Amino acid sequence: MNKQLITFVVTLLFITATQLKSQQRRSNPIVSHMFTADASAHVWDDGRLYVYPSTDVAPSKGYSTMDGYHIFSTDDMITWTDHGEILHSRDVSWGIDKGGLMWAPDCAYKNGTYYFYFPHKNKKGVWEIGVAASKSPAANFELQGYVNGGNAYCDPCVFVDDNGQAYLYAVQDAKCDAAKLKDNMMEIESEMVHQVGVDEHREGPFVFKRKGKYYMLYPDHKRPYNEMQYSMSDSPLGPWEPKGAILEHNNIITMHGSMVEFKGQWYIFYHNGDLSGGIATNRSICFDPVNFNEDGTIQMVSKSLGVELPTFHKAINFNEMLGILPVGEYKKSKMQKAGIQVNVTSSIQIPEGYVVECFEKNNFKGKCWTFKEDRIDLKAIGCNNVISSLKVSKTQSENLVKNPSFELTTQKLVKYWRSKTVQCTSQLDNTAKGYYSLQYEGIGSPREIVQQVEITPNTDYKFSVMLKVKSGTIGKVIFDAKEGGDEICKFDLDAETKADEWIEFKSVFNSGDTKKINLRCTTTTDFNGTCCWDNVVLKVK
Repeated sequence: MNKQLITFVVTLLFITATQLKSQQRRSNPIVSHMFTADASAHVWDDGRLYVYPSTDVAPSKGYSTMDGYHIFSTDDMITWTDHGEILHSRDVSWGIDKGGLMWAPDCAYKNGTYYFYFPHKNKKGVWEIGVAASKSPAANFELQGYVNGGNAYCDPCVFVDDNGQAYLYAVQDAKCDAAKLKDNMMEIESEMVHQVGVDEHREGPFVFKRKGKYYMLYPDHKRPYNEMQYSMSDSPLGPWEPKGAILEHNNIITMHGSMVEFKGQWYIFYHNGDLSGGIATNRSICFDPVNFNEDGTIQMVSKSLGVELPTFHKAINFNEMLGILPVGEYKKSKMQKAGIQVNVTSSIQIPEGYVVECFEKNNFKGKCWTFKEDRIDLKAIGCNNVISSLKVSKTQSENLVKNPSFELTTQKLVKYWRSKTVQCTSQLDNTAKGYYSLQYEGIGSPREIVQQVEITPNTDYKFSVMLKVKSGTIGKVIFDAKEGGDEICKFDLDAETKADEWIEFKSVFNSGDTKKINLRCTTTTDFNGTCCWDNVVLKVK
């Protein structure tokens, strides 16, 4: 073997080993079956790491509809357990009648009891800091009332110092105030005092202690997207010394998080909009490792978004990671060497540019399923626990449309396709181009779901879409491309033309001065029935 070939092989092995090592943890986001935000992370005496986030509802209806709290935990940073919902606005007797408004929570432990703190508006529409308590860190929380002295505050953080003294930090008018808590953990000792030295603070303070120094994390006011800043102090009540940003902005406005040490490594928890395709009120919690300098300052965090290579999991919720695979062909024996056992894969994560072909029998025989989307729940498609060989390859799509066949859905929200007025869901459809199609069933005024796409001016484009209307439907299903209020092209179909069959529409247009267009799925005003969209393609001619 010549030297160049040896160098190439060694380099390839090094790169593959580095990629393998980098993914021995749960990929981001760490919760895939629902939308979560405002992660507050803690490690308790049982040695597990617990995260207490808020919940974003879907389809998105704004921050005011946030409701219900789940708890998640892990002991290996790979497999995460959803302990279920522990509290909902319906459980809060003193809460606002319409519900919702269950914003960023926190949890603290003192004298054998776990205290769960959450902001919620009372029946007069004023914020209170509610308290629930339990002898368990993830179950059996019972409502105790709300903090006496915490009126008109939200985004609570409760820090318990080494001597057992607890402190409450909370937000009012985008400023952070704090005070000591009494031993009952339900009352402040005197009054809330503004924290000096965190003037960039916008919301979500989180306080922790390391080597005798106190740290406060907080999102700043940077627009259009917040970044994570921190300050340090010799006292839990300040004054604080600003140290700058440690986490760059994400693809959504907010940046709310926490920091905790687990098994000798510090981690920062935060949220992004990756699971929803950048919808500001459908967020997902993530984590990444943190490193400190010798003087105690924090190094800039390197965010890991998604996965670097196709990643295979044993559970449909992308837990219990089996292994990752670079480009290649994998028969049964080669799969097993990579840690992927035959007939146990239930979900796959695939980064952009990769294609995975899964075969039910060894040697690439039997039924085949091809995937090239982000997160694939194999159970929904009927091929979980039957994969015996597979192929991984790279591809490059010319299509400018993201999620063109509506394969990616969380809580009935279709990724990258946005709507504030209608619940359009992707449904399994054996007649569709992929495995799913976008489906709407309803009656009444026009409904729409939109994806905005950037295009190049003065360029010719090819545009196509597949439409289907179920028999008995009144009105038309519509797909159009709009530049502001002007239509570049428009397709429509009704059941009388052809029912229960996919019809492909095609068009060619020149972009002129246009830099962005809205691809829109909608219906006519008289619509009553069921319609579908599939395989939206927009590419340069």
